Amino acid sequence: MFNTSLDILYIVLAAVILLVGILLAIAIIYLIFILRDVSKTSHYVRDTVKKVNDFVYRPLVMANSVMDKVAPILESLAHRGEELAEAAVKKTKKRGRPRKKK
Repeated sequence: MFNTSLDILYIVLAAVILLVGILLAIAIIYLIFILRDVSKTSHYVRDTVKKVNDFVYRPLVMANSVMDKVAPILESLAHRGEELAEAAVKKTKKRGRPRKKK
């Protein structure tokens, strides 16, 4: 069967190629499993990001836009309140001590 060393070399090369092919097939199968898991994970991450966007980010953006519109009104009310308080203090100082009721 093995007449020369060349025959042995061919048989060893065939065995090595077969072994490498089997290992490569196993590696490809594992790569397919890993890519499938990555696909599932990215799907779950996409769903989670969409939910966070819908339930957290959008309401915050809407509240921020409302506050941007309401802030000038609140500032003017605060300024007007300060003016009224100063006027009341000046009025009290102008009168002196308050009278006692009999």
